[in-house]
Amino acid sequence: MKPSYKGFEAKKNGGFLTLPPAGAYIAEIKEVRFVPQDPLENRDRDVIELMMEIAEGEYAGRYMAFYQDQKERFGDNTKYKGVFRLVAPLEHDEDWRKRTFEGNLWCVEQSNDGYTWDWDEKKLKGKKVGISVRERLYTYNDKERSTTEIAKFETVADVKAGNVKPMKPRDQRTGGSAAEDSTDGSGFTEVSKTVDVPW
Repeated sequence: MKPSYKGFEAKKNGGFLTLPPAGAYIAEIKEVRFVPQDPLENRDRDVIELMMEIAEGEYAGRYMAFYQDQKERFGDNTKYKGVFRLVAPLEHDEDWRKRTFEGNLWCVEQSNDGYTWDWDEKKLKGKKVGISVRERLYTYNDKERSTTEIAKFETVADVKAGNVKPMKPRDQRTGGSAAEDSTDGSGFTEVSKTVDVPW
């Protein structure tokens, strides 16, 4: 046959990048975005969106690398996957909401000498913290699929010491467990989403 294109070079196909597997990682807060409550948008609480990136180990830089790989393949509709959302509780909210918010920020305080949360979300940028990543099971086009997501914060010390227990998968499959869909039993709820990048 005749050459069908120019520049042919026989080489191994490197495959596609994947998201970090379930586990515990040391991460850095790369960007911070405040999203105020807005009843018209069905948003009844303030939200702090944190753009996270793994800072150490085998998967360092993976969230941005995955985003760039996906954008190259699928275009500008690609979303950044390494996002963690802190939902600010209201005065009348249930105690578990306050424990979740306080517990996550305690992990940031414990992981950064001299830092204390003072309700200025901009100061979170550049801070390091541990993240617990879990598997998420879901149904798409009648097929069962899985991915991973950031589920909660840990202290950097606990991640380094190997003291973080694996989390149960969050089951969002058709007919999946509603209990696993909302909380993991420790008072933490899933707050991981995707957002546009750059912010």
